[in-house]
Amino acid sequence: MASEESNSEKNSFEKLKAPIQEIIKFADTFDERYREKCFEVLLNSYLSSDGSHKLEDAQLPKAESKTSPTTNDDSELPLDIQAFLQQNEIPNEVIAKLFLRHKNEVRPIYKIKETKKATAQIQIALLSAFENALINPDNTFEFSIDEVRKRCGEHNVYNSANFSKTFRTNANLFKDLTTDEEHVKLTPEGKTELAEALLAVAKQ
Repeated sequence: MASEESNSEKNSFEKLKAPIQEIIKFADTFDERYREKCFEVLLNSYLSSDGSHKLEDAQLPKAESKTSPTTNDDSELPLDIQAFLQQNEIPNEVIAKLFLRHKNEVRPIYKIKETKKATAQIQIALLSAFENALINPDNTFEFSIDEVRKRCGEHNVYNSANFSKTFRTNANLFKDLTTDEEHVKLTPEGKTELAEALLAVAKQ
């Protein structure tokens, strides 16, 4: 029969099992190079406090989380973009709904639900111009026809028979449409249409 002392020791280890697993789970949220130190600090903190110390109260080493937080800080928007949003009374929240931004990277997260392909193709062109302005302020509100054609295919709104005609019909929205298909810029009318497209797609 096990002695009372050995039973007491066993119970003590059983009581440690759950908090240790919790500490391991928490330490795994840190970059691999910091996990061991994080575990050590948390365990020592827990043991020295007789189990009353909470994880959030522990003094952790400064570490980088495994997953970097998404950055959508309004102050990071290029000045021309900020001016455009203010002029057209577009809330910054609209941009967060359409684009994921982190440092110098931008990813479109919008879905085109417009059923009329001609309208959807123009929306994608306008949003592509806005995306390029987010990535590189020097490319203010411009897009590539080839890139838009590809995006239209991804959104299942590409109409090969009428794609070029759609842009010619809306030529007032674009500069350099016939001279430089790699750098098609928006006209003032195009920027007005862009503002409407941002709001329309964000509501879809």
